[in-house]
Amino acid sequence: MPSLNLTRLAFGLVASPDGEATAAFDALSAWMTEHTKVEMARKVSLTYRALAASVRDGSSDVAWLPPVVYAWLAEAVTPLGTIMREGRTNYAAALVVRHDSSVHALADLRDTRVGWVDPWSAAGFVVPRIELARVGIDPAATFRSETFHGTHREALLALRRGDCDVVATYARAPEDGQPTLEGAWSKIDDLQVRVLATFGTIPTDVIAVRRNLPPALLDLALQAFRDASADPTARPLLHAVFGGSHLHEALEPAHETLRLAYETAQANGLFD
Repeated sequence: MPSLNLTRLAFGLVASPDGEATAAFDALSAWMTEHTKVEMARKVSLTYRALAASVRDGSSDVAWLPPVVYAWLAEAVTPLGTIMREGRTNYAAALVVRHDSSVHALADLRDTRVGWVDPWSAAGFVVPRIELARVGIDPAATFRSETFHGTHREALLALRRGDCDVVATYARAPEDGQPTLEGAWSKIDDLQVRVLATFGTIPTDVIAVRRNLPPALLDLALQAFRDASADPTARPLLHAVFGGSHLHEALEPAHETLRLAYETAQANGLFD
């Protein structure tokens, strides 16, 4: 039976209202309602910018923050921890093309159409753009067109349709330790890709609360995630939502490194 005297907290995340992530979150929320003192009510945003705004205006009490959104909001939130995925608290960005593409190296990118995820996506825009500029490739002068698709899945579906020639997304080594990279493309049927390049050590997403949330409510939110991380029936639900089944109650130094790189790139006009 659900606990008596439940505390209701609004949980902000980026997802489509009727997508898989939304349904998975509802299942996790139901578990928390039954087994903890917290009811997590989802507040879905369609963009990373809208998610950040919901934290700033207080309509999200707790939020799942991708690393660039966390960097943008750092002074406005208190982190509970990071999502540990397959024992790791970091991942990489990748530029991928279809397996039959004539693009074989970064030098071949001129006059191609690039598909990005979101202006605040670390792997899907920010880190690849910074790293391309670092090796002398000016994205504004290189790509024929640049389009945003909202999610990694939608960007890769655009690649599969032929609406773009190259896509930025996330990548990580597979669980069995083999050298072949896996990434968001691994979940897309009938899509074979080649990886042109990988970039960076990107820290994983942060679960955080708005800075002015009362300490007692912060403690309840943290305990709810601790309980879910420790429960064998809840861990698959965490994984279905966040891609990882454990809340690591610490932040990686790479978060500060990414924040500084992002701010420098902004000051240099890379994201104008």
